[in-house]
Amino acid sequence: MFEAPRGAYDLGHAAFAVKVRGEANHWIYGSFGSTNDAPRAGWIKGGTWEKARRHFTSVRDKDRNNARYYTRYRCINTRDGDVKRAQSWYTAVKKRGYNATTNNCLHMSMAVFKGYSEILRKDSRLKSATGWRPNEYYMEVLPAARWEVSHPL
Repeated sequence: MFEAPRGAYDLGHAAFAVKVRGEANHWIYGSFGSTNDAPRAGWIKGGTWEKARRHFTSVRDKDRNNARYYTRYRCINTRDGDVKRAQSWYTAVKKRGYNATTNNCLHMSMAVFKGYSEILRKDSRLKSATGWRPNEYYMEVLPAARWEVSHPL
């Protein structure tokens, strides 16, 4: 999960990236909601890990003197992964339309992760995104679910 801690009025903003299994270095990444790179819309792209990182490091916060918007990320490795299912879950969330409290960037990111991995879908430590701010989820829920330490971008 990529995160912009100062996004959405300091509540945070989440984005996703999942590796395409069977390919050496191909990832699907994107986000949903109120961001500088996709205001109230969903977007999804594919490319190498380097391209995904480059995208997230290039997004700037126009409201904060053009500072970097996304500044950190957390990872988790799973034994499974179905990128087609992740993309279908992305589409389902996007079709419902953006809603700040019930269908936002965190809902989208977690839907993609849980669509991608049955292991993540069944992990009871990964709580529903509803009622959580992206910053809190990133700092409390993901570590409790044993995601890696936060990495700076």
